[in-house]
Amino acid sequence: MELRHLKYFITVAEELHFGKAAARLNMAQPPLSLQIRQLEEEIGVPLFHRTKRKVELTKEGQLFLEKVYQIFKDLEGAIETIRMVNRGEAGEITIGFIASAVYDILPTIIELYRKEYPNIHIDLQQLTTAEQVKALHEGYIDIGILCHPIKIKNDTIHVEVIRQEPMVIALPKDHPLASKTSPINLVDLSNDPFILTGRKANQSHYDTVMNCCYQAGFHPKVVQEAQELPTVISLVSSGMGVALVPSFIQYVLKTKVVYRDIRNHPFTTTTALAWKSDNLSPTVHAFIDLMKKSVIPLFNQYD
Repeated sequence: MELRHLKYFITVAEELHFGKAAARLNMAQPPLSLQIRQLEEEIGVPLFHRTKRKVELTKEGQLFLEKVYQIFKDLEGAIETIRMVNRGEAGEITIGFIASAVYDILPTIIELYRKEYPNIHIDLQQLTTAEQVKALHEGYIDIGILCHPIKIKNDTIHVEVIRQEPMVIALPKDHPLASKTSPINLVDLSNDPFILTGRKANQSHYDTVMNCCYQAGFHPKVVQEAQELPTVISLVSSGMGVALVPSFIQYVLKTKVVYRDIRNHPFTTTTALAWKSDNLSPTVHAFIDLMKKSVIPLFNQYD
């Protein structure tokens, strides 16, 4: 049994006249009658009552017609789904993200992406930058939202900067410099205990903080390392030490942490989009195109 047999059956069932059905199918009547008889023989059940005056569906034929309609409806749906997948409009995408992205970047991305591609299932994985790089190489995630720069082996990962922003100083509320409203010299914190993300967890941020301090003329006294920036801020709020953090995070625990600009040193941190260069998925490329068109300009419009 082939789809053409089912198409022939539907046409005869709708016309209830072999001559009209044959004309509609642009074929001669005898071959059409033969095809219908072969279909009935294959099924083992008569589908039509035939007389010289009229053609009628049997009860089995009526039920079979309903099922055949559903078959073609399902087939059309399957074809459209495959076409949507090919256009990157259906399927699934797995996105890795650093914890600090949840404050503004990730919600903006998800909102715009779901609006544009409502048929894509989004699987979110919170991972450190290092974990994301590994997951991208191993194919566990399709997209990474991470701190940049990262170490790239043989250009296998492509990176697109989402946002570059200044670093600020995070101080416990009772810190002696917390009452100052003007920018603070970083060297004034040379004797303070520092909290930062560990180098394995976030090499980019770790190196940025260390370089900032070195340029200011001192080696920071690191008393605690954390996996993610929100944990760093939480520890600052407890009075354990001070930290250098991206400016976007200064709304976190604002009643317990004071944030101040750094004087004379325009240190910055970068959040970026990352994906495997050889990823040919239409879904991934549609996602990247949307990010370049709508999301990245949104986070750079005030630069």
